[in-house]
Amino acid sequence: MSSTGSTFVTLTYKTCGKVPIKLDVYPPTGTITTARSKALNEVPAVLWFHGGGFTFANRTNFFPKWLQKRINDAGCAFVSADYRLIPTGSITAHHILEDVKDAFAFLRSERFEGALDALDIGGNLGFPKFRIDPGRIAVGGSSAGGTCAYFAAAHVQPKPAAVLSVFGMGGDVLNSQYLAPKTEPFLKGRPLLDPDRSKDYIYPFSPSVASDILSDSPLAFYPPTATLPALPANPRMPLALLYLQLGNYLDYYTGEHEPSLSDTLRAHVPTQHHAIFPQLNVSASWPPIFLLHGAEDTAVPIAESKNLYRMLKHWGVQAKLKIVDGEDHFFDQDPDAEQKHGDIFDEAASFVIEKLHR
Repeated sequence: MSSTGSTFVTLTYKTCGKVPIKLDVYPPTGTITTARSKALNEVPAVLWFHGGGFTFANRTNFFPKWLQKRINDAGCAFVSADYRLIPTGSITAHHILEDVKDAFAFLRSERFEGALDALDIGGNLGFPKFRIDPGRIAVGGSSAGGTCAYFAAAHVQPKPAAVLSVFGMGGDVLNSQYLAPKTEPFLKGRPLLDPDRSKDYIYPFSPSVASDILSDSPLAFYPPTATLPALPANPRMPLALLYLQLGNYLDYYTGEHEPSLSDTLRAHVPTQHHAIFPQLNVSASWPPIFLLHGAEDTAVPIAESKNLYRMLKHWGVQAKLKIVDGEDHFFDQDPDAEQKHGDIFDEAASFVIEKLHR
């Protein structure tokens, strides 16, 4: 059982060195609707990637319970996946792109079915066995996970059936949010950080200190006191914000520190990194996409989704941009989010479900 109250199983979709990279599979709760699906015991699925700036979190953090329930109730599986984090040794967004491709390949392979078979034989499955229809997998993600969804739209074959980006990062990273050093607070409710408190994670120390492959670095907080709120206990939690503050986030994203890629990007993007910049990969081949973003987002500015939407429409891709007034980053995690935005969540989920049930 998970913190969402839903049954799931955890599977390893790849191993890097000795480190398993995992995903959680939440089975359909609704009825399989098509004759073909019933005959083959195949179901559509949504593959989800979490946020965390690519520097921390795991497949259970920032979990979109609102989406998982709607997807499962529609007779579809919901899959939430980990991926390798930066900075860990030489890991960059190029490796995360590989993880996205490999997660799709796993769900479309006999290895997925075999993994469920093994659990079923051992009496550890907990729900009726099923297969995932390889032609009906949608992809989604929030924040940094939105970039993973864009990776899938640009690079996975066969293409995902649909894309859902929730305040997704990657629609336009060639701007001051990523490239300009900050001297004043820029993220709502967050003061500037002291780089000395994270010096082990700042280049040139970061590759050696954070040398082990890491794909699971969960949210963790110290208990609040009478005078202080709950402060981060995981030293990776402030890193993405710190790199944005220093104006060199893209150095860590690409692994290019000497010379600094952030300096280079103020002029152009080197060809070898084009694949990990979603805005440079938009084409008419992208699947239908729903973009959901808070109008007051200070972590991933709304301009990113607006820019990507403009490019998608230019290429004739079916795209919808839903801007939620007054909301900042991760607004879907607020305790009253369902009450405030249930209709919007219905619209986003229905967009994906309609594509999966074609």
